[in-house]
Amino acid sequence: MRNYLFLINLINYRIMLTIALPSSGPLYQSTIEFFNNAGITIKKSSLRSYTGTTSFDDNVKMIFQRQTDIPSSINNEIADIGVMGLDRYLENNDFSDTNIIIEKMGYGQCDLVVAVPQKWGAINNIKDLVNYSVEKKLKIATKYPNQTAKYLNKNNLESYEIVTTSGSVEVAPEMGLADMIVDISSTGNTIRANNLKILDDGYILFSEATMIANLPSINKSNEKFESAKKILRFILGYLNSKKFNTIIFNINSKNENTLVDNLNKYSSLRGVIGPTIAKVYSSDQKNWYAVTLIVSNENLNAAINDLDELAAEGVTVIENKLVFNKTLNVDKLLKK
Repeated sequence: MRNYLFLINLINYRIMLTIALPSSGPLYQSTIEFFNNAGITIKKSSLRSYTGTTSFDDNVKMIFQRQTDIPSSINNEIADIGVMGLDRYLENNDFSDTNIIIEKMGYGQCDLVVAVPQKWGAINNIKDLVNYSVEKKLKIATKYPNQTAKYLNKNNLESYEIVTTSGSVEVAPEMGLADMIVDISSTGNTIRANNLKILDDGYILFSEATMIANLPSINKSNEKFESAKKILRFILGYLNSKKFNTIIFNINSKNENTLVDNLNKYSSLRGVIGPTIAKVYSSDQKNWYAVTLIVSNENLNAAINDLDELAAEGVTVIENKLVFNKTLNVDKLLKK
């Protein structure tokens, strides 16, 4: 009987793909919304739950962790794929089995910056700061000691001490805990509100949400690989959709060939592959056609102007949800 139950459990056993997502902070809700928009709906049993599932693929499970713990989980195969800020990844990644597979996911943008007190009126760039450090050893408060040290050493600033803090970095100079700070900033408002200013060249890193993975872990399991491929195809399709718009319009023309020739005179109206044209059976006895084009963001303004010149009617621009094409080479991404 025991052997029979063991065989049943073995048959039902699945090797699941695990995705680690931020459990708190600005990236928490943004990441869930990103996955939902990509067609990968995440469900949690409760708001306080640290696990989740998706009906998109029942061989995928989600775990929610602090961003600082995600690289370690990926490296130790607790999770196979993770989403976190690039700033946190570069600060905490000392592991050999983690790779960035999507560096820019299009949300969670912020800068890692060097900021000094506004009353340091003569210090506006890193060169000024280096000169000032000759007279005074600088105490620098930050949550990013590794990237701070790399930046300062690269810019030949030698006389400094890093004060690592887990609290609000911006208040450190006001409280006398440090002379200046290195911290994340989205708008600069919090830095200015604490009587600080960002150095003109004090931008260490431009960060946003990043996807990392343990590629050896994914590739040694066919179940994980297929689920990862499925997930990434939709995520890349969603990111790809941001590059294009669908334009639908009606236009009067002698015939389809003449219409194609007229559209081809305008580079903005050639579409990704070409236009889709259908006959419109209108009541005004004119020779109308309905045209659908997929146009890149760069060509959108020109396309609207060119359609106005061609006297197109009912021009409608539709934001794409997902766009799949041959450029989405998911297999190559996962086998990197």
